[in-house]
Amino acid sequence: MKLSDFGFMDGINEVIGITIGKWINTAPLGIIVENPESRFAKLRIYPSHTKENLKRGVLYVNVIHDPIVFAISAFDDLSEDWFESVDPPIIRGALSWCEFKACLRNGWVDLELLKGKVLRKELRAVNRGFNALIEALVHATRLKQNPKLIEKVRYYAEIVEKCGGKREREALKVMWNYLRKLYPSI
Repeated sequence: MKLSDFGFMDGINEVIGITIGKWINTAPLGIIVENPESRFAKLRIYPSHTKENLKRGVLYVNVIHDPIVFAISAFDDLSEDWFESVDPPIIRGALSWCEFKACLRNGWVDLELLKGKVLRKELRAVNRGFNALIEALVHATRLKQNPKLIEKVRYYAEIVEKCGGKREREALKVMWNYLRKLYPSI
């Protein structure tokens, strides 16, 4: 069993991380993989519910390509009706799920793949709109630390509008709705 079996590649892999605490916490995470033929990866983590829950030593990951799941999870937790299973936690439409042993150390999390399952295989061309949405969300979630990132959010949002499909544009609206609630002056 190795990371590549579940869709992970060399580099940063954008996935939905799921931790269990008082509730099911969902968040987009960039899992850093240096060797996809191994069971080991790492994650940069910032103060959050996810980080608090990771102290329990377990991270579930769903590999998924639904832009709306990423948009909601960037700002909120998915409700249980988004899941096809809660034990293990599997979001509807996930391509695979994995369970990792998680060890926190100074803002980083060392991950070791324990188990997982490929649920669906799909052919998929690269969609620039989806990729741009991920970039917009990365910058949008960092606005509190650096308000100037709004320019990058707007830049990537333009690409989503130009290159994305219906689902990517819908996810972009979700992102803007959350941002307007958090930052009314946007």
